[in-house]
Amino acid sequence: MSHYRFLRPVRTQGGFLRRFLTVGVAAALSVFHIVLPAEAQESFTAHGSTILYNRPDVAQWKVVHDGIDARSKAYLLMFKHVPIKDAEGRYIEPVMALICESVPGSPDLIQYSIAKRVSTPFQVNELLTPQKGYFTHRNSVGYKGEYQMGSVLHRVVIGHLRHRDVGVQVICDSTDGVYDKVEADMLGLLRSITFPEQ
Repeated sequence: MSHYRFLRPVRTQGGFLRRFLTVGVAAALSVFHIVLPAEAQESFTAHGSTILYNRPDVAQWKVVHDGIDARSKAYLLMFKHVPIKDAEGRYIEPVMALICESVPGSPDLIQYSIAKRVSTPFQVNELLTPQKGYFTHRNSVGYKGEYQMGSVLHRVVIGHLRHRDVGVQVICDSTDGVYDKVEADMLGLLRSITFPEQ
């Protein structure tokens, strides 16, 4: 018999008991000073800065590029989700990418974000800021948005981060039909990005 049976999800209306048990376990752990390990962060170094991030689930997200892009000279780390079947029977592969580039001069986040938005147009639906909990790194701004490609609506999560002489652009893209299955991963990646030399 498991001593951890109280951690199993309990089916209740509205999940009240499950939330209560989760909070109760967290409180018990804090009383006994038990610290659970944080998610392990991975990193890459580009243009003189180290970028830390939490890697998305390896069973769901495959790395399709990890290194300097020959054409742009930017560091590109790109993940593609295993195919997800949508309501129309299409197999969709959402993507998430971190693009790190050298941006010497002023670390002005607003100027950087405007320049990037001009090159990647989309309709903005929501502004994402560190104050709203979407970023850990303070010099950041992002957007939830959408664009139309043919007859297919795409939903995006975009992030712009500045640190010293580096700019990081995060582009997460999915069709509307499967977006709800990957949004948490996209926002989690955005929130996880930090620089150790703050």
